[in-house]
Amino acid sequence: MKHPLRLLALLFIFLFNSCGYQQTEEDKHPEIPVFPEHTNSKIAISKFPYTLTNIKYNQNHIFANDENGDWIILDRKFNVIKQLGKPSGYTHSYMSNDGTLYTIKPHDQPELNVVYQRSMQNDFKKEPLKPLILKIRGRISIKDSLQSVYKHETKAHIDSLTAVIYKKEEKSLAESLKALHTNLVSIFPLTHEVSVLKYKNKTVALCTAYDHSDAFKAILEQTQLKALKPIWHLEKSPKSFGKVVLGNSFSGNHYVGGYTPYGYNYVELSLHDETTRFKAKNANNGNGVHILYESKDTIIVKDVQKLYHITLNHNSKSL
Repeated sequence: MKHPLRLLALLFIFLFNSCGYQQTEEDKHPEIPVFPEHTNSKIAISKFPYTLTNIKYNQNHIFANDENGDWIILDRKFNVIKQLGKPSGYTHSYMSNDGTLYTIKPHDQPELNVVYQRSMQNDFKKEPLKPLILKIRGRISIKDSLQSVYKHETKAHIDSLTAVIYKKEEKSLAESLKALHTNLVSIFPLTHEVSVLKYKNKTVALCTAYDHSDAFKAILEQTQLKALKPIWHLEKSPKSFGKVVLGNSFSGNHYVGGYTPYGYNYVELSLHDETTRFKAKNANNGNGVHILYESKDTIIVKDVQKLYHITLNHNSKSL
């Protein structure tokens, strides 16, 4: 009887391990506080006064949205240099890799969409873009049908001439879209029907009656390769002097599930000659916090989506 029980126990251990379960421990450093609390009063850890999402960056700036959907532009030290409020009624925005913001005020009719740009070079002043409207006509008249018959374009019945004319116009539209590729630098899609086309010496708002993304697939892929990078590309792991698994949370459905271990990562950070320690809550043995910027007198860290500014107390300043 002992042998089957031993096999059953080994089976349970195997199942737990294969589902991500990890052996739990006691907190190894109960004396160390949980972030953002820490051990050195000469160092200040302050939360940013706002919540940032959709954080991206280029060589010189950080771009993000706040909880209201407004755009926040910061320098690489995370100091705010501009806040762009989202006007009422505006939707669909795109921040290009050079820090130009494109927004659209949509309309049911493509030719009535209005696209604005706000560039860093012009201090983010709102400027309407010249529209370029390409669309198939909305309906076919009897006159169109009769003209097709008289020109011997088809011998089909008049009721079927609509499809013939639409097909010709679709071909014409495809040729017009192809012609727009010449000297095109980038394309920034705002909706399926509206995109910003950036050329060397001009920028226009393309409005069509249907999704035109496939017609610009190659240039769209090149634009995306040069797009702003997400913030996790900046993330660095903090100096850790140990981790602990405190428990395992289970999630799943009737058919499949798994465990996610959680606990603390014990972290040490230094500014000048001062050092502080804290323990950061983590999952799956992660870091808990990530360093986004670091100099000898300032550190910016991220805890999930919250940002914290770390300085010496006598040098602390609000952002």
